[in-house]
Amino acid sequence: MSSERPNPKIEEERKAAESAKAVLGGLTPKSARTDRIIFILRYAANLAATAVMIRGLESKKALDDTREESTRSLNEVCSLLQKRIFFTQDAIDQANRAVGAWLSALIAGGRPSS
Repeated sequence: MSSERPNPKIEEERKAAESAKAVLGGLTPKSARTDRIIFILRYAANLAATAVMIRGLESKKALDDTREESTRSLNEVCSLLQKRIFFTQDAIDQANRAVGAWLSALIAGGRPSS
């Protein structure tokens, strides 16, 4: 019987990253801006940014780097969506790559130590 349990904060981050990735996967430059899209992306960006501040001392630089890039990219997509100026597939793809890297880092680095 294993006593390993997922870290609740990492699990919350993982779920937010998965939700953001799902939203990004459905976005196109012609997508309509909705409050739901903005909420999901901003929530994920805020969780990533908060995790860097709170857990930044844990010597998980690679994870924190992916969190910071995800925060930047998600906030950029939200800003472009809200302004409807220069909302490009490149911005969506960049955010999708950043969130994918963040999600992979969470899965790899979020495991409890044995």
